[in-house]
Amino acid sequence: MANKKTRAQRRAEYHRQKAATEKQAQVVSQTNRQDNPEAKEAVQQIRLIPLASIVTEEYQRVLNMKNVAGIVRDFDPAKLGVLVVSHRTDGTYSILDGQHRLTALRRLGYTAANCIVLEGMTIQQEADYFRRQNENKQSLRIADTFNASVWAEDAESIRIKEIMDRYGFRLGKSGQPMCVCAIGALQSIVRQFGDVALERTLESIAVTWPRDTTILRREMLAGLGEFWKRYADVLTPRQFEARMQARMPMELFQELRRRTQGKAMPGTAFGKSIRFTACAVLVDAYNKGLRTGSRNRLKLEWDLTEDV
Repeated sequence: MANKKTRAQRRAEYHRQKAATEKQAQVVSQTNRQDNPEAKEAVQQIRLIPLASIVTEEYQRVLNMKNVAGIVRDFDPAKLGVLVVSHRTDGTYSILDGQHRLTALRRLGYTAANCIVLEGMTIQQEADYFRRQNENKQSLRIADTFNASVWAEDAESIRIKEIMDRYGFRLGKSGQPMCVCAIGALQSIVRQFGDVALERTLESIAVTWPRDTTILRREMLAGLGEFWKRYADVLTPRQFEARMQARMPMELFQELRRRTQGKAMPGTAFGKSIRFTACAVLVDAYNKGLRTGSRNRLKLEWDLTEDV
């Protein structure tokens, strides 16, 4: 039989967990009202939910199995907190916060968990809730927030996704042909150069280097965005292909690194001098073999009035 001290400790732990759960519920409610006005009418309550009824949607991040293994290895029920789920009309519960903890609980053999249950949300509101709850967390990749933004029907994200789909690109984690890891680079192209520049960038890659992965580096995407911002009105992707298909993207990238003395990196790719230099590398490769006086040669000038 537990002694008085043990029972007192258990009662204190129970009240601590209860207070923490109620506090998290208040935070969820407040955030939902402030960051997701369309879902402010959603009703919430704390319930014990069978894990078998909880589902994961495509707007969720890709599971990090190392994180799951760490939760399992160091499992402490007192630190688990509560999951946040959205109750749907089909009876299932979509996980909004706690996907890694959910997977760990299943591995540990648990069959149910305490959850903050939100009622009355659409799938778009769920995705938007997930994005807003997690966008400031360091562990959330930009690809995760982009995917959630598409499901939440964010206008910019939908336009980017439509252009990607049009030319056969997909979002992914590892470098593979036609697989974009640097989704932030596509967002930067749209915001700095416009939708047309992004479309020409992806189309020119699709027709010129569909099997290459170096061209999908952030540094090269920045250069292509700058290139098409300047030449979209005088050049087509097919003309680009005719002159550039024999050029190796790895050689272009190495030349960029040489000209910038190694300063061209993912973090500096959209700085003015780096993206301009990347554009210059592309222009020089395009002009190679053309006579100095040829009207087909591209001219490149540094505009001091441009953004830095």
